[in-house]
Amino acid sequence: MKKHSKYDEICYPFMDEEQMFCDYEILTDGLSSYLGLALSIAKERNYPKDIQVNLNWLMEMALHLNGSLRGNLAVDDEDLEKLYEIYYFYKDQAEVKAFTLPTGSYLSSQINISRYKTKEVVRLLNKIDRQQEKVPALLFSFTNLLANLLFILSLHINDLDQEENRIFKSKSY
Repeated sequence: MKKHSKYDEICYPFMDEEQMFCDYEILTDGLSSYLGLALSIAKERNYPKDIQVNLNWLMEMALHLNGSLRGNLAVDDEDLEKLYEIYYFYKDQAEVKAFTLPTGSYLSSQINISRYKTKEVVRLLNKIDRQQEKVPALLFSFTNLLANLLFILSLHINDLDQEENRIFKSKSY
């Protein structure tokens, strides 16, 4: 039998800290995992190569976001510009009328989950910025745009899958 190490029972070394950096890192790790699942679906179902390449890049960027608070800022202006290029590429193809229900094809639904997880990241960045430490503006720009891109991408995927993008009309507003 192998000798156990105390490190075998530590899933992440910062779990007991009081700062919210660990919460942020867990959320971005989860976001990367959800984007990885979306990429697997895109590959398995033979979606266009651009979607697969972009999902792979977004998955990696979620992990670059991960260490960008505790460590060195790993997202730069070139990354933000690339995200804008991807955003406008799909925005030009998707018909955006209003807020839509997060439904449709399997991949579109998975991308909507990633969109929602990105909003959680944005929300936590705001809390960290207010309570603990100044968050670089670039992280706010990147994560907000990422959430918007994922919305647009979900619409585009539904269009490719000939699924209806069902408009949601709120009774609240």
